[in-house]
Amino acid sequence: MLSADDIDEQVEATEQDALTELLEIAKDGDAPGFWRAFKTRVNAVQQVMADDPVEYAAWRAEVKTACSKINVSTLDALVNPKDGDGSDSQATQLASLASEKCELWHDAEGDAFASLERDNHREHWRIDSVGFRDWLSWIAHSELGAAPSSETLKSACNALSGTAKFDGDEHEPRRRVGKDSSGYWLDVGDDHWRAILITATGWRIMNDPPVRFIRTKATRALPEPVSGGSVDVLWHLVNVPKQERLLVLAWIIECFRPDTPYALLELTGEQGAAKSTAQRTFRRFIDPNQVELRGKPKAVEDIYVSASNSHLLSYENLSGLSNDQSDALCTCCTGGGYAARQLYTNGEESTLTAHCPVALNGISPVVLRPDLLDRAVSITLPEITVRKTDDEIREATEAAARGIMGALLDLFSNAMALIPSVVIPPEQRPRMADFAMLGEAIARVQGYTEGDFLALYTDHRRTAIGRTIDASPVAAAMVAYVDRGNRYVGTVKGLLEILTEHKPDHERDEYWPRSPKGLADAMRRYAPALRQMGIIARVDNTRRKDGVHCVLHVQAPDYSPQPQVPGNEVHQVHQVHPSPKPEPEPCPQCGGSGCPLCWDTSDDDSIPEEI
Repeated sequence: MLSADDIDEQVEATEQDALTELLEIAKDGDAPGFWRAFKTRVNAVQQVMADDPVEYAAWRAEVKTACSKINVSTLDALVNPKDGDGSDSQATQLASLASEKCELWHDAEGDAFASLERDNHREHWRIDSVGFRDWLSWIAHSELGAAPSSETLKSACNALSGTAKFDGDEHEPRRRVGKDSSGYWLDVGDDHWRAILITATGWRIMNDPPVRFIRTKATRALPEPVSGGSVDVLWHLVNVPKQERLLVLAWIIECFRPDTPYALLELTGEQGAAKSTAQRTFRRFIDPNQVELRGKPKAVEDIYVSASNSHLLSYENLSGLSNDQSDALCTCCTGGGYAARQLYTNGEESTLTAHCPVALNGISPVVLRPDLLDRAVSITLPEITVRKTDDEIREATEAAARGIMGALLDLFSNAMALIPSVVIPPEQRPRMADFAMLGEAIARVQGYTEGDFLALYTDHRRTAIGRTIDASPVAAAMVAYVDRGNRYVGTVKGLLEILTEHKPDHERDEYWPRSPKGLADAMRRYAPALRQMGIIARVDNTRRKDGVHCVLHVQAPDYSPQPQVPGNEVHQVHQVHPSPKPEPEPCPQCGGSGCPLCWDTSDDDSIPEEI
């Protein structure tokens, strides 16, 4: 029968064997094997530390020297856990291990990110993203031999976020497109995290781009570009009329730039005109995504959530847009953000920033508000007489994709070289001036003459004005009022009463101004479009005793403005000085003391501009 001393010797021998076996695995450089073996011998190691801390410290130092991949801080935490179930200890170990294997940083808004080396390339993820949590789970499995719970992962992410925000450097994350001193960058979206550098001298694929592109699990890869392709092949895949192709081409190339306001592409046409097919094809060369086309957003917040997680917003089969949705899309095109309460238990705000191009389609036009229409390129697709199957379209697209992608990059590079030489006089620049400059450069690369794109774009914008007026009952009523030979000078309230008397009975009240303020807002909103039709609609910026005054009339015969570019009419008003100009007759209402009838939009700089 064994004595107590014999039993103690056997236990001590077992503990020493455990330490020796673990040290041999560490010397082999097998960190995952070490953690798997440690999991079955943790009790022996804990007993050694409890009985002889000096011996444990010596063994720990040998392990650290033998294999640098083994995190000894994690080892200490496992050997001496701080609580009963070890969940907090495991989160601490995982956070400590992850922080050694990645670079933690934050952006200007304080959001936390991590850059990590994996399979000979560098990746960038938001710490609260699914992609980073998957990597963290893999680290826990491969390095710790553990299967962390969701609470453990959440705790580790919280710890890493704090480190990134307060100890990490600040950098700018980008989605799909970026720019630095080298040129423009386009994220390929492949598993190697490569990016394309585009300059005025050409383009090339880079393996380690300096721009920190971030992704989501829905990000998909662009076609890998090859030289020698032609953009003309693209038109065999989409049903775009020939006279509109230059506008579409300019919109696609504009999507590659992150430093300018974006235009909105609207595709309309009867059912079966291949609107969704065209939109899906365009996205293939701009920002491929697992969800290529989305349905109508239910709330404004949905728009900003989508915009903050992808480069291109893409909606299909829309039948209309609310005013709030139109405003949100305007913000996405020009750049802006959305803020809402983060939790109902406190006053913190959650913010979403957006700056991205937009594409949408519908049978009928859905872009009706003037401010969004100023940013839109609306293309009507013709009827299709000869149809192809989905498989035929898919095969043709895949066969031509690499050449088309290369041709688009060639076009962008050549246009960049020409942009410095493009000159559009300030009085002819449209609201989307950067888009017009790029379009002019693209047109010249394509063989068009100087001014062809601007003429096409201007004519396109003028055609859309009628849609804006027809979509607004009150704007249509103002046009009908002056068409009957009327001229109004007086209060906004009085004009509202006159227009309401002639309102069609079938017109629903929610589309009609309910107050003088509502009519004044409508007049300011539609003033640029009305001016293109030769109608002056202007509201005073001060209130008089009897209310706010306004004028509504046809432009005076002696008022001969320079050729206007839609979207910029307001800014050109004060630059127009026709010569010769006859002396105005005394005002029949006030004798020239300053009533609305005396307003002269060509000379009076005191009249405020409505943008």
